[in-house]
Amino acid sequence: MTSAARLSAAVMSSLRCPGCRSALALAEGELVCTVESCGARYPVVEGVPVLIDERRSIFRAADIAVELTDGSRRARRPGGLRALVRALTPSISLSIKATANLARLVSLLRVHTLFPRVLVVGDGVHGEDLNALLSSADAEIVRTNVAPGPQVALICDPHDLPFEDGSFDAVAAEGVLQRVLDPWQCTREIHRVLKVRGLVYADTPFMQQVHQGTHDFCRFTHLGHRRLFRSFEEIDSGASAGPGMALAWAWRYFLWSFGRTRLLSFLLRTFADFTSFFLTAFDRRLVDRSRALDAAASVYFLGRRSTTTLSDRELVAGYRGAEVKAAWGVGAPRPVNEVFSEWAAVGWDEGMARNHAPSVEEMLGAALAARGEAGPFNAIDAGCGNGWVVRWLRAHDHCLAATGVDCSASMIAKARSLDPEGTYVLADLREWTPPEPVDLVHAMEVLYYFDDPVALLRRIRTEWLRPGGWAVFGVDHYAENAASHSWPEHLGVRMTTWPMERWQAALEEAGFEQVRLWRAATRDNGPGTLAMLARTPAANVAMSEKESTRAA
Repeated sequence: MTSAARLSAAVMSSLRCPGCRSALALAEGELVCTVESCGARYPVVEGVPVLIDERRSIFRAADIAVELTDGSRRARRPGGLRALVRALTPSISLSIKATANLARLVSLLRVHTLFPRVLVVGDGVHGEDLNALLSSADAEIVRTNVAPGPQVALICDPHDLPFEDGSFDAVAAEGVLQRVLDPWQCTREIHRVLKVRGLVYADTPFMQQVHQGTHDFCRFTHLGHRRLFRSFEEIDSGASAGPGMALAWAWRYFLWSFGRTRLLSFLLRTFADFTSFFLTAFDRRLVDRSRALDAAASVYFLGRRSTTTLSDRELVAGYRGAEVKAAWGVGAPRPVNEVFSEWAAVGWDEGMARNHAPSVEEMLGAALAARGEAGPFNAIDAGCGNGWVVRWLRAHDHCLAATGVDCSASMIAKARSLDPEGTYVLADLREWTPPEPVDLVHAMEVLYYFDDPVALLRRIRTEWLRPGGWAVFGVDHYAENAASHSWPEHLGVRMTTWPMERWQAALEEAGFEQVRLWRAATRDNGPGTLAMLARTPAANVAMSEKESTRAA
């Protein structure tokens, strides 16, 4: 068979030369690079293209072609009694999260894509896992590997994925990145072949012994794995297999080490599995705990292709394990996104939501009352944290849509994890502009983190809100709240400390009307939250300001 029978015409047209990324043409049972200076030729064996650039890969196309010609990759498993014993031996491998994570991937695909195209890299994603979730009628799954297999449609090296840029809606790679020489290059390739905002799911060993022989190179902590995908926005990540499985594997390999013959090694391995398989049952309770993250058998990452790169400082700030972190408030002021990422990692966002709820409910109640009978509304929550206000707004009968925006990658990841159907954007509030203006903007504990709050307020009025729209802001750090004066030093973050009258003037300076300030949720004679409600002018003065700027 000389045609690539397992690939659709659309996928065939997206194939590229792994050496120079130029288009390929099918000619006489081979795929030939259309650039004369390259001229690379790749065999198509039994309908499976073998797109291996031998100049950069450790695999040889000729060896793979022989395996394909034999019909399938022959499994080298023991027969007879040994096979029976192996079949009866309980497994010590248990990925608690794999099936649910794949279901989450498919659910996210369904939201934005009617006919998704998914690239599977490696043989770790079992056919039944994806096929049960993506029917062949409305999705195309392209399975690739460096070795032949019953469902493998294309042979390639993940260091050089032979596809056009932006070819896929999602990429799944389970048990792959530990088997490649340069996992960072592989994730760059995944980023390249994904469409804008395309999804990626990867599951990779951490506390596991060598089990791929000569093709087993790397292991990753949760943070190390996240850094591999630093050019992606996180939707969710964590331990996929817990410390119970890691301990069972360690026990197996400890006993296995005593084996000097194949028979003794087999017996020791069997004994180890029978005496440790029960440990994986504990992972159902342990896998989501912080200490388990530091001892997980494997870790996972689910995210979207991004145009920005997660900084190493924010990466470190997002550590969610159990080891003690460095104290705050030491040295120069820290970027606020790093601090918020630390808060998300240690669960402080949940306390913030509980503590701020009374103030926020009072503020939003005032804003919605000010709108009167204006009908349905769209809203933005600036500095959304874990998305609790967005979820509150979306539950309101008249809310059509609510978007959360935050500068912290970990906060946005947590919001997406808690609310998969919500809309959350990772962005600098000073630079971000919504696709369409909205009717209501809310921000709690945000404004004083900026050196120039007036500039942000003016941007919210002119770029975020419709004419006649309302904004409500809350701050607990202000001059009249003496207890808050120590926050900048304690947290190691620069803050703008203004009295109430200066905040009033800032809103008016930014062009808001009907400005009203009050102290919300005061308890036990406490200062309460400084709440600020304001309205944009009914006429669109944003355009006149721009025109006057150009004229000047």
